[in-house]
Amino acid sequence: MNQTDSYKVTDLDYLVGNHRLQMLKAALPFLSISQQRALSIAIKLQELRRTYSLFSSQETATMGICSLDSQPKTGSPKEMLNAIRPYGNPREQEVIDITQKLMDGQSPMEQLMRLLSPEQQSRFETIQLLMQTLQGMA
Repeated sequence: MNQTDSYKVTDLDYLVGNHRLQMLKAALPFLSISQQRALSIAIKLQELRRTYSLFSSQETATMGICSLDSQPKTGSPKEMLNAIRPYGNPREQEVIDITQKLMDGQSPMEQLMRLLSPEQQSRFETIQLLMQTLQGMA
């Protein structure tokens, strides 16, 4: 990861991490490679253990990330894209934006038309009319 990349922390990261783990992560650059490897694995194992505990306990329902007693959060794919967009890099955010714009169309045909130039749209409409006329003659 580049120094210019911003890294956002999710609700899950807050729930499975703590300040001590963050302190250990901050100390990694000051250790030898073999020590960094061992400590990094230990930190991730601790986070994994905390994640497992989180989802296997009844506390999960009160934490807001999910509920053991209710249905999963229902939302549109567009809402999910809006939720994940801040965590992407600029290129990934651009892809999400393009995907959302494509999803704004009412039908796959309208989505396709948005990708075509005005000249291509005109040709496509002409072909559609021709096909409809031929189907009407049959």
